[in-house]
Amino acid sequence: MIVADTDFLSSFLKIGKLQLIFKALKTKSIVITKAVLHELEQAPMHGAFLEALHSQENTIIIQEVENTLSEELGKGELESITLAKKTNALLLMDDRKAAQFAKQQGIIVISIPTFLLHCKTNNILSKEELKNIITELKQKDFYEFHKQIKQKLME
Repeated sequence: MIVADTDFLSSFLKIGKLQLIFKALKTKSIVITKAVLHELEQAPMHGAFLEALHSQENTIIIQEVENTLSEELGKGELESITLAKKTNALLLMDDRKAAQFAKQQGIIVISIPTFLLHCKTNNILSKEELKNIITELKQKDFYEFHKQIKQKLME
């Protein structure tokens, strides 16, 4: 099972690359919590998210979960961590503080740079496609990669 947090999905929705997540992780479905659903409904790329929700090709499953964690994080992050822990799922999350907390809970977390490195090492994306994604993430999501990570992705 794959659980996704708002930040991760939002980034790929903004650049029109949501399908890459399904392809790269060889899955037909991604699970989000109600809090993540609510956060995405409030986001500027709401239309793209609605299209993804109604896709015939891949599925975004909305699951209700009761948060039992008291860490100072957003509601979407807490629910995503709770669900991933409860179901022993892979967690797609890019917020460093939340990801660190999730890892302390024994959850495997994949950040955007780790995901793109996976795509590179498994020949899912060419160097040119990676370069375009990095550029689009910067332009459309104001996402900045550390210099060393960017170099590793472009090797």
